[in-house]
Amino acid sequence: MSDSPESVYKNTEWDDIPGAHRRTRPGTAPREQIYDTVLDAYGNQVSSKPANQPFLKGQRARLEHQARSAAQEESRRRRAVEKEKERQRKRASFGDDPPSLFPRIIIFILFLPFLCRFFTGSWDAGLGDELRPYFRKMEEWWPWRRELQEFTPLQLAFYDGTPDRPVYLAIAGEVYDVSKNRRVYGKGGSYNMMTGRDASRAFVTGCFETHLTHDVRGLSPDEMKGLEHWRSFFANHKDYHKIGHILNPLDPQTPIPPPCREEPDSAPGATANAHAHAKPAPVSHGS
Repeated sequence: MSDSPESVYKNTEWDDIPGAHRRTRPGTAPREQIYDTVLDAYGNQVSSKPANQPFLKGQRARLEHQARSAAQEESRRRRAVEKEKERQRKRASFGDDPPSLFPRIIIFILFLPFLCRFFTGSWDAGLGDELRPYFRKMEEWWPWRRELQEFTPLQLAFYDGTPDRPVYLAIAGEVYDVSKNRRVYGKGGSYNMMTGRDASRAFVTGCFETHLTHDVRGLSPDEMKGLEHWRSFFANHKDYHKIGHILNPLDPQTPIPPPCREEPDSAPGATANAHAHAKPAPVSHGS
């Protein structure tokens, strides 16, 4: 059998067997339906008969997918080129590495106190007292913060203002270092009797002889507000720092401290209320 195209349609002696399929050219077989020829997706002429339709549709879908993929790849390539050009422009403007936002923020923070000093005369623009409570709360989450200590009454009594020792006092169970105001809290100071102990009751009653105790039972709601006022004063003072707590449980069987001795013409509790609402000026450096 030759390699010419016509040879595929040539019948051999084996095709003369009854029932064998006869080889015929397309369109020459008896009762054969004739279909038009069309170009497939690759430019080849093929019959448009129904059996070829799935293949033709698959070819078109495959070529459309390839075209979309090529378009997306080209779009990505263009964006990459534009990004590289932008980076090159920035490098030409700022040097090898364009500055990021973080170093600028650090530089601004470092120079901010100098700007405040120049314009307001204060390193913190006069906002130290307002911002200090928030900074103190942030210190509680600082990983390198100083660990708070626990004191027994005997241990706390060691820091009673004696020279060459720190000066500690406690209020509402919290211990504060007040060594920077030794003139007031040190030996011979006007409020030395408050150091080395938790004298919460005396802070609001003003009884420095009989109320030097942490027992606040029997105090009025206004007096308890006054105690919280004093605790907040020490907690937010720029020179005083919280260093721990005092372990001083109260025995419920002990009697409540007696009230302060008052003037005959004063109303009951007037002295205590006056001390509870007094401004904590005596502990400042100016007192």
